[in-house]
Amino acid sequence: MGLPDKSFKADANIAAQVERQSNIGDPDQHNNGQPVRQNLDVTGNQRSKFITACATEHKNSLECINENYERREVCQPFFDAYKICRKAEHERKMEENARLSGGNGESCIIS
Repeated sequence: MGLPDKSFKADANIAAQVERQSNIGDPDQHNNGQPVRQNLDVTGNQRSKFITACATEHKNSLECINENYERREVCQPFFDAYKICRKAEHERKMEENARLSGGNGESCIIS
């Protein structure tokens, strides 16, 4: 296996085309009715699902634990800030999913 091609650049148009085709409305498709979300960054490139809006809080907590590895309790405020940020981000994503799928925000209950 060779080295990756350094000249490769992500194409926002191709990413958008793939996204459009991923939910074409076919009832036999596994993702029928799921929201189609454009996951592009400000430059139009595909955004990683592992990058969050909480990068600053994450970085601060890691820097703190690196400096205070024997006294973790010193970093608790940084951990709490990151946890709060991630929870808020998750709630925003859930609201966006409900809005895009036409749901009213109620959970599905299986009985």
